[in-house]
Amino acid sequence: MKADLNSEELITRYLLGELTEEQQIEIEDRAFSDQEYLGTITAVENDLIDEYVRHELSDRERRQFESRFLASAERRKRVEFAKALAGVAVEAPAVQKDVAGWSWRDALYAFLNGLNPAARFATAAAMLLLLVGGAWLLTTTWRLRRQLTQLQADSQSRQNEQQELQQRIETERRRNEELNAQLTREKQQREQSDESLRQLSENVDANNPPPRSIIASLILLPGLSRGSGEKASLVLPGDARLVRLQIGIDAEEPYQTFTVDLRTVGGRPVWTRENLPARNRGKARAVALTIPASVLKAGDYELRLSGVKEGGGAEDVGFYYFDVRKR
Repeated sequence: MKADLNSEELITRYLLGELTEEQQIEIEDRAFSDQEYLGTITAVENDLIDEYVRHELSDRERRQFESRFLASAERRKRVEFAKALAGVAVEAPAVQKDVAGWSWRDALYAFLNGLNPAARFATAAAMLLLLVGGAWLLTTTWRLRRQLTQLQADSQSRQNEQQELQQRIETERRRNEELNAQLTREKQQREQSDESLRQLSENVDANNPPPRSIIASLILLPGLSRGSGEKASLVLPGDARLVRLQIGIDAEEPYQTFTVDLRTVGGRPVWTRENLPARNRGKARAVALTIPASVLKAGDYELRLSGVKEGGGAEDVGFYYFDVRKR
């Protein structure tokens, strides 16, 4: 069941710091928006101070009062004022009668009546100052609590953003590691293929000119699509040692050097070569590529030709498709 915020017992527990944080916030929000309720809290504060001055609090309440309520310098001044007021009220000649049953309001009224107009005005002004100070203290506490809540929310939001950024960085790091590993494997494969080609070339140069049958040639023309029925075919004799591909390009292509990437239609890398020059063949241009015949198996192949830009980087020029048949 929801607690009654107008209960003086609940407000007293709030002033002694015995409520939960949610209940404290609820009371402070109500006091901030309702001036009448703020006056009720101030009245309960005055009763609590009066009970403390007259030693009417229990031991537990007194300890709570001294540790919680007196933590504010403004409240300590109010308690000192109440003590002085109680001492003066006891000594005033106008109240020399049995006051055992009086409340603090009766004692205050009798005290004020016994003062001259100037002292009465000064006392009323001091009491008004205490009321205003109490209201200011409640308002300040509410504002600081709101600011603390907002700061905690902002801090949690920054922590979440930092965690998300760290996760992205870790994902990119793993991706870079995978790409570097793949590049290393392709580089090793290319170096092995280059070494095989070098050894074959040395063996060919060391002997008499080889028979024409050990070099297979194929001319690839631009503009043929993958599904075209005019796809080029390379018939590879069993004794062929090398394959020479003549890759035709448009005479208007501005690139001076090219990169060739040969793969199976299924995507398996077969051969890669960079910085290949283009040679003029009459009115046409072509890029020559020589590879070991042993790297070509029977099947379909895709050759990608890329032009190297002057400032670095490459741009695709065309794709060429052919099949290999063993004889």
